[in-house]
Amino acid sequence: MEAGDLQQFGVIFAKIKAHFDARRSDGLICKQGFYNDCFVLKLQKPSWTNDPMDLVQNKTGIFFSVWVDQKAASLSRANYNIHALKLRHLEGYSITSREFASDFRKGFESVSGAWPNVSVDYGPLNLMQGWIKIDNGEFERDVLLLLGRFRPVSELIDQLLEARRK
Repeated sequence: MEAGDLQQFGVIFAKIKAHFDARRSDGLICKQGFYNDCFVLKLQKPSWTNDPMDLVQNKTGIFFSVWVDQKAASLSRANYNIHALKLRHLEGYSITSREFASDFRKGFESVSGAWPNVSVDYGPLNLMQGWIKIDNGEFERDVLLLLGRFRPVSELIDQLLEARRK
């Protein structure tokens, strides 16, 4: 795989989504698409957003994403993060974004070592962010590993949301 060729990631992400969907049993929905000049994969639960689940782009809620844009591809990297958008508007919950981010980061601390090149030094909209190397022949496996690592983190998100249910 030539990491600088951005278009190939559309095909690769579609394959990763199909593989994830075949094994899914935990309520996480995998979305795949292209927006903001990036190929993107997202994991999200319907209870984490007000947005329709058939849309890739979110206006509200929490989601985990892996994406590749031209800059990342030229660096042989794929980025990943957890976004928390407009949580105060999330229906059924009473959430303060900074408090939620702080509580998330406290809970995430115990598993952060499993996440490559990760940082939590962001504002409340970006709960964590990192990147992985695009390695010939191993990229699909590496992204599937990231998606698998997110499963226990999704349980933390569920717990934090449940504590804020109206």
